[in-house]
Amino acid sequence: MPSADPLEFTFAFGGSPQDLTITLSGAVDALGLKRLNDALVADPRFGPALAILVDVTRLDTSRLDQDELFTGVGPVVERDSFAPPRAVAIVTSDAETFAKAVHYRAHLGGSSSRRRVFTDRDEALAWLEEERR
Repeated sequence: MPSADPLEFTFAFGGSPQDLTITLSGAVDALGLKRLNDALVADPRFGPALAILVDVTRLDTSRLDQDELFTGVGPVVERDSFAPPRAVAIVTSDAETFAKAVHYRAHLGGSSSRRRVFTDRDEALAWLEEERR
């Protein structure tokens, strides 16, 4: 059953091979994505060239349509212009979330966005390790 809880997120700086782990849960919409982006940009530890692991395995994307998704990527495009990531591995847990994460990546520029979507956390971490080299 879809979650009625609003989007929640945490930032954990440090780790290996990632510099930052972002964990999302609850229901996502464009407003929630903007809140996440604003909080991340305001964090003094955030900056360019970070290897980022994004865990969306507990995220409810059922109410996120293409318009919301397109609107939600706007702040990320702006953020990437002044703080481009080294690499971003997005870990999903179901087919719907995977498909929406692939569309999110496409709106950000596909492979040129330095993002990749995974269904397995270990594969995501291995890719981040490769991207660090």
